[in-house]
Amino acid sequence: MIDEKDKRTLKSSLSNYLQAIGTKTTNGKYNCPICGSGTGKHHTSAFSIAPDGQSWKCFSCNAGGDVFELAALVNKLDPKGDFNKVANIVADAVGYNLRSTATDARKDTATATKAKAGRTYPAEPKNAPQGKPESDTQNKADFSQLVKEAAGNVSQTDYFIKRGLSAATIEKFSLGYITPELAKKYGLQAHSVLIPYPTGKEGVYNYYITRSTEEKEYRKPKKEVAGAEPVYNLPALYEPTDAPLFVTEGQIDALSIMEYEHADAVAVGGVDINKLLQAIEGVEGFQRPLIIATDADERGKKTCRKLLQELKGRAIKAAAYKHPDGLKDINDELNADRDALERNIYSHILKLNKNTLPACFKMQEFLKHLKEGRNAKTYSTGLKALDDALGGGLREGLYCIGAMSGFGKTTLALQIADTIAAAGDDVLYISLEMSADDLTAKSISRRTYQQCIENGASHENILAVARTTLDVLRCDIATQAQSKTFMEAVTAYTEHEAKHLYIVEGMQGVNADTVRQLVAQHCQRHGRPPVVFIDYLQLLPQADTTQNTDKTKMDIAIKALKDISRDYKIPIMAISSMNRGSYGKSKDMASFKESGGIEYTADVLMALEFPFTADSNTSAAKIEAAREHSEKENYRKQRRGVPVKIVVKIFKSRLTPPFSHPIIESCNMFNCFMDCKEEAPARQGFKF
Repeated sequence: MIDEKDKRTLKSSLSNYLQAIGTKTTNGKYNCPICGSGTGKHHTSAFSIAPDGQSWKCFSCNAGGDVFELAALVNKLDPKGDFNKVANIVADAVGYNLRSTATDARKDTATATKAKAGRTYPAEPKNAPQGKPESDTQNKADFSQLVKEAAGNVSQTDYFIKRGLSAATIEKFSLGYITPELAKKYGLQAHSVLIPYPTGKEGVYNYYITRSTEEKEYRKPKKEVAGAEPVYNLPALYEPTDAPLFVTEGQIDALSIMEYEHADAVAVGGVDINKLLQAIEGVEGFQRPLIIATDADERGKKTCRKLLQELKGRAIKAAAYKHPDGLKDINDELNADRDALERNIYSHILKLNKNTLPACFKMQEFLKHLKEGRNAKTYSTGLKALDDALGGGLREGLYCIGAMSGFGKTTLALQIADTIAAAGDDVLYISLEMSADDLTAKSISRRTYQQCIENGASHENILAVARTTLDVLRCDIATQAQSKTFMEAVTAYTEHEAKHLYIVEGMQGVNADTVRQLVAQHCQRHGRPPVVFIDYLQLLPQADTTQNTDKTKMDIAIKALKDISRDYKIPIMAISSMNRGSYGKSKDMASFKESGGIEYTADVLMALEFPFTADSNTSAAKIEAAREHSEKENYRKQRRGVPVKIVVKIFKSRLTPPFSHPIIESCNMFNCFMDCKEEAPARQGFKF
């Protein structure tokens, strides 16, 4: 009986079956295999496939059904009474290896199906070695003695050496040579090489192919003897590892990849991907990433695209292998430049899983990054004191900045984002709370203030001409001076910051996965990754309903952001809220809300607060009262548009000395941070 899973798989192979047996008309439709509709003078076919690809209908002969009914009609069989034969016909046509089929059904269908396009393998002569079937449903031959004898003769040919394979690879994979004597003994083709298929058991082989050393002809054992051709090096699919695995068309290509110590490969023996997909389905929890290294010709490229699509539908990580220009396949690369192939192989492995290679193989990537300056890329914040404390500015890593509500966290982050964008680098500002209009108004407001400062305006003139966020949003621009300053600010913002700033407003269900998708999409569109700002962190993981606590959600989100920063080698700055218990107190690491993951994962952790000093001999009550008085005075100044000093407390910095406390100034009314006029040292100590 045919396995139910096989039935479902074969039922979805209607298109593949038609490719194997049918021909297309000039308009791309298939001719009807039953009545011949489409073969007439005008080549107009009435044969149609349903959108789901599961059924067909010919409006000329009025026949229809699924792939089994089509195969039954084509071969004049009963779709129900002869179902096993029909299923075998379909399986042979699409290259699918049924789990349980009758031996006589295989024999009956051997001549019922046309050969698929791709490599052909003539059967060996009748007196080829006959293995004993393991069961009545699937033949499993034992060719171990043949392989052993052929391997003993391999020194009599230089075929494998000319193909670039080393003696170690030839010995490891028991590659052999068929001498005239061995050919006579086993009824094989003389002067041909033999490639046995590993089974995972040492010295045991139940399949092989041979190839003439004089012609480009492969041969393989009869199907009723050895069963359907399996994937070459099939045991590699079953290894419990996440190390990337290469997939090639030819066995020699797979062997060429396995010339290298940390590379593994399988071959599908042509362009038939069904046997590979079937083998993968037989592996519970398959986890190996696949690198599809089919040939560089059009057929190989088409196969690669199709396989990548199938693997994506199965949630299997995979990538296409890129051949150097002018080289058709992996073996061509091996013979052209062994060292170049090694670099190409390891670069593809590194892209899918960096953790499966020893550090020595990452040096090439490391040196490349140094040469390109990727590790040295630094983005100025526009504030000298902060840049000095951070070793020049922002670089690859996760930055978390916190402060009390209304203290200017978004204002500072947006100003840094604008500075980076104005310098010509792309910025992705993900705002989960404020609208794009609100953020743009803040930036325009800052511009009007900066222009007044540059023009040497007095405090009174600044208050009269510069515009607040609310002024900008409600277009409160009454005087000629206000209008002139506003338009200059808009023009400057449009020509500088806005050209490289991408504001993403709050989206439903946004989480860290969404951030990664946005970064990937930006790279695809613009060819480079953006610097990312998250405003703000505590809103990011709310879409994750699989975790119970906010802290658990936050830990996962923080780790995901760190991974994005590392994978794309970009800075990510995330704004964080603070614990209510930290209000009115000096800030420390524990002040950050859900601080565990932030404290351990962030590369740089910093908080904003007003500078405050107190005598250590003063009582706690007096210190608290003095701090409260100082904060109220700073808030009064801010309401009058007077700049106040802000200390940026850096609690953690992986690559620069931590516990630096640069001093900057903030004009909260006009959304602007500045360096202090009396420039303070980047690392000035304070008593808090």
